[in-house]
Amino acid sequence: MAIRCIGKVVDSYKVRAKQSKGNIDTARRFRLKGAVPFDCRMLTFDMEKQRLSILTLEGREEISFKVGESGRVALQHQKGECDLFFSRGAFFLNVCCQVPVEEKIKCEDVIGVDLGICQLATTSDGRSFDGKEIQTVHQRNQAARDGLQKKGTRAAKRKLKKRSGREKRFKKNENHRISKIIVEQAKRTGRGIALEDLSGIRNRQRVSKKLRSRFSGWSFNQLRAFISYKAEIAGVPVFLVPPAYTSQRCNECDHIERRNRKTQNEFQCMKCGHTDHADFNAAKNIKLLGCRQSASGRVVGFIRQ
Repeated sequence: MAIRCIGKVVDSYKVRAKQSKGNIDTARRFRLKGAVPFDCRMLTFDMEKQRLSILTLEGREEISFKVGESGRVALQHQKGECDLFFSRGAFFLNVCCQVPVEEKIKCEDVIGVDLGICQLATTSDGRSFDGKEIQTVHQRNQAARDGLQKKGTRAAKRKLKKRSGREKRFKKNENHRISKIIVEQAKRTGRGIALEDLSGIRNRQRVSKKLRSRFSGWSFNQLRAFISYKAEIAGVPVFLVPPAYTSQRCNECDHIERRNRKTQNEFQCMKCGHTDHADFNAAKNIKLLGCRQSASGRVVGFIRQ
């Protein structure tokens, strides 16, 4: 344990040295209940009894623990250090696991997935995941935040922090749920997944004042990251395609025009008259780009003539 304390101090200096460009500040502060690292010699798991043996200053202690089904599978591939930390009145253990990934499936078809604001995700198969429940929770928390911010007391600040963590956990759980469904569908049907490359979308995209709060309050990147890592484990290939014109192109006649997108939900082609849900139309276009990328091995996008 004493060696681990020395190692923690050394690690803190190494991190600061990498981040610092000038002279390194030698002052360090450590919280009383800060995270404590454990390696495989100091901590072992008994999955049958769901107990772990952990080294303490008074010797080894056996402690029961709780873990979900997916976590139980991942713990079979534990590797490296674990971090024991205290949060919200309980102790948690972050365990590093090197989960084996399945061999990439060879696919000729892909599922196009359009990530949006009103519909969090829409697939080219026609399935949509709306954000009504998330928006309801966000609006309720926003109203509560406004009232607590006006008070400005210490108790109000504590409640603000608590509410913030609760909403983040709810959104994270929704993103996990959606990504799991999409990846399972792709694996079951032997297809890949095509997603728009939305890097830097917050700086590029303009949204109406009505949707601004929803746009800033939902993490596109988190859902994309969840889909990507779940697909990697399942052996499902993921293709990131350019987002240009995917929402303006008609998937029937290939006509690209800004006026094709009538509203947030409505798409009507100005050339051929084809109508569709705007997100479903975009998902079909994303699927087409994903199929082209899968066949050629090159990133291709739409070009407006």
